[in-house]
Amino acid sequence: MTSGNAGRINVWTRTTIMAACAGMLTACAGSFGPLRPAWQQDPNLHHHGVAARPAQTAATPHMVARVVYATPDHLARLIERQGDVPDTQRGFARMGDGTVELAVQDAATGRWLESHLCGGLLFVSGLPNQAYRLVLKNCSPMPLELGVGVDGNNLQTGATASLKRSGLRLEPRSTLTLDHGAQGPLLFKSVSGDGALFETSPQGHTGLIQIAVFLSADAPSTVPEKLRGSQVAPLGLFPVGAPEQYR
Repeated sequence: MTSGNAGRINVWTRTTIMAACAGMLTACAGSFGPLRPAWQQDPNLHHHGVAARPAQTAATPHMVARVVYATPDHLARLIERQGDVPDTQRGFARMGDGTVELAVQDAATGRWLESHLCGGLLFVSGLPNQAYRLVLKNCSPMPLELGVGVDGNNLQTGATASLKRSGLRLEPRSTLTLDHGAQGPLLFKSVSGDGALFETSPQGHTGLIQIAVFLSADAPSTVPEKLRGSQVAPLGLFPVGAPEQYR
């Protein structure tokens, strides 16, 4: 008789504990409200109309897309010297991490110019004084800011090129066409030597087009997500330094 009572007591105890834990989990899940985006979780940052995420005000580009151009024969030598397998492009080429895609058009005919993606650079075939267009596509849901340097000059001002924000804006999921700069229509120049292939300075080089890509200062935050029951630790104990919540 005693052993039977003890068994029933143990079963009742386990059932009571499990019910209590389930109730605490439910209470925890309902009491914490929506999670703010990671960049808003720091109380020292201001995010009411003021750029707060470091990427929104960073002076370092998120990525730099580089285009090397030359005449067909010269371009073949440059690609060979690059020492990588060229991937011929027909239209837009995916640059860097895919934030932007880039293509180059003949301004007179609108046809895509011969281009090859090789070793992270886009090699484009063009003749001296040939007018061309740069066509940029924003593949992200965020607005971007661009800084464009062509042949060592800032596209908008004509000053010495630099990898800085310059006010050019590329809206989310949109396309931007550039065919003129401060010095007039975009024209390929006569290129000699292989300097453009190895130039990585902000100033650039003749035969090199550099496009610095930044997150726009007014880029919206991600939408907050609510805490799920599976994210609540037993007894409501949250681990310190838990990973940030992302969709």
